[in-house]
Amino acid sequence: MDLYIVTGHTKGLGRALVEQLGGEPDIELIALGRAADGPIPGGAQLFVDLALPRAVEAVCDRIEERLRGKRFEKAVLVNNAGVISPVGMLDRVDASELERSLAVNFAAPILLMRRFLIAMATAAKVKRVINISSGAARRPYFGWGAYCAAKAGLDMISRVAALEAQTAMTGVQVVSLAPGVIDTPMQGVVRSASPEEFVDVERFRAMKA
Repeated sequence: MDLYIVTGHTKGLGRALVEQLGGEPDIELIALGRAADGPIPGGAQLFVDLALPRAVEAVCDRIEERLRGKRFEKAVLVNNAGVISPVGMLDRVDASELERSLAVNFAAPILLMRRFLIAMATAAKVKRVINISSGAARRPYFGWGAYCAAKAGLDMISRVAALEAQTAMTGVQVVSLAPGVIDTPMQGVVRSASPEEFVDVERFRAMKA
């Protein structure tokens, strides 16, 4: 049996991943997001606010209790959850929104990676971490300061984790994957921004058209 843990499963790419995985045989699926606890095809969804480090640690405790004593051929963590807000110049965005963005897009994936690597060290033969990145990690966008910074940081922690795994010969595979522009609710937020907040908004509206 294989294990998949996917964050941000209620919308967009995460939802598509969970729907596909839920139909696969011999899969234990754990989906993390802001939907209430409950069963889903292939496993369960667990509520967590990824902006709160204590909540991330608490849901990791719950996952470990759920998986206690189980062994897997392959275990995969997909850090997909992300928020684009706040969109706007750095000196004009709300400080609390800025803090939340960095927590969800950067801190939470690192905390989840750490706990996943610890929990699966001897519980899975193959261990993989897939961090969903963005072109914004490699190119600056006006008004996307927090998002660009977080995704760039996620790329680097992925490279560090991959280097550590290779050097320590743990067998863990870590990749940061930028899937390109996908028509998701996040893109809807981007297209709703004003040109003053996001100067490239018309280009993204044209892509939707």
